[in-house]
Amino acid sequence: MVSRNPWLVGQVSDSYARKRLFCFPYAGGGATAFLSWRSHLRLNCVALCCVQLPGHETRFCETQITAIEQLVPQICDALQEQLHPPYSFFGHSMGTIVSFEVTRELANRGHALPEWLLMSGGIAPHRRPAESLHTLPLAEFVDVVAQRYGGLPNEVLANQELLDVVVPVLRGDFELVERYRYKPGRALPVKIATFGGRQDPWVSPSDLQSWSDLTTQPEYFQIRLFDGDHFFLSGQQARLLAEIARILA
Repeated sequence: MVSRNPWLVGQVSDSYARKRLFCFPYAGGGATAFLSWRSHLRLNCVALCCVQLPGHETRFCETQITAIEQLVPQICDALQEQLHPPYSFFGHSMGTIVSFEVTRELANRGHALPEWLLMSGGIAPHRRPAESLHTLPLAEFVDVVAQRYGGLPNEVLANQELLDVVVPVLRGDFELVERYRYKPGRALPVKIATFGGRQDPWVSPSDLQSWSDLTTQPEYFQIRLFDGDHFFLSGQQARLLAEIARILA
């Protein structure tokens, strides 16, 4: 069944599926970053559900949300009818923070929680350093993001029209993350696995290890490292999906 919910892109249910995986995008990205995963996950009886945030891709004409306190309740309202166990969340970079806080909100609502939080390329929320890159002048912002994360392709950097479209969305997402402040609370009764790039200059294995503080089931906690930088998931897609399928199985 194709979703008519603007918060989800593509198929949201399949008769073959035994589990669902909801994917939350990185800063500047959208649901299409994960659509190519569908066929691989389908082989493992996992249905892929790609979360689309306002102001991104198919929702480009909508107002972007730059405060986590506003975004999370809206996601929960929009998705909670789709969140039937067993399901899990995957988030990359910004998506780790969003999916983590969505899980906390679902817990507050008494909703059934995800089986797994699969956290990729993200510093644990209680260890995040304070930054304000989103306030930098345009040229400096683009330069810092490109150098640190490698998140802007050369064809975008060389095209001013593309930059004019991409950069405001990217800056808005950085504002969302940088305005976020973790509020201490109880560890979550969910399993957590983390993924990272061995050459990621920003997210270290110790940053990934800190996610183990946030689960009441540390015996299931695991870290998987892949060759590559912050966006290792592009070059290591097959290996990453094999690990995801193994964990969800």
